[in-house]
Amino acid sequence: MELNGVPLHPLVVHAVVVFVPLAALLGIAMSVPKWRWLARWPALVVTVGATVATYVATLTGEDLEKGRGLESPLVKTHEEWGERLMISMWIFGALVVVAFAVWPHVTRLAGGKDRTAKLAALEKPLMVLVPLAAIAVLVLVFLTGDAGARAVWKN
Repeated sequence: MELNGVPLHPLVVHAVVVFVPLAALLGIAMSVPKWRWLARWPALVVTVGATVATYVATLTGEDLEKGRGLESPLVKTHEEWGERLMISMWIFGALVVVAFAVWPHVTRLAGGKDRTAKLAALEKPLMVLVPLAAIAVLVLVFLTGDAGARAVWKN
């Protein structure tokens, strides 16, 4: 896949590099009850966008690898880290969507009422799982990007 002769993968990767860490930080912010009312919607939207961008980056990376015949060990390492990142983003995205629906939050808008937890049994586990998954995707996006840079710039 190309856009005006430029492979699409390097273009999509920039979206992943920006939106995955932003989604992770917003997920952590959403885990804090005091900030939840402010971070809920941005966390949901950015996480879904980052998950889609990660999936598209994986597809375009596979296409670039096949189209250009890139079969070095450095490219394989980058591919493996990219697949791990994609899987962890699907998990993180699912956790954020469930947390968005389940967690109680305070509505700061005029006339709004505080909403209680829909499934109180999931409230505490999600307060641990969402930040842990956020840290995992932060580490994986770094390792994937580092492996990709080594594959491109190392002789």
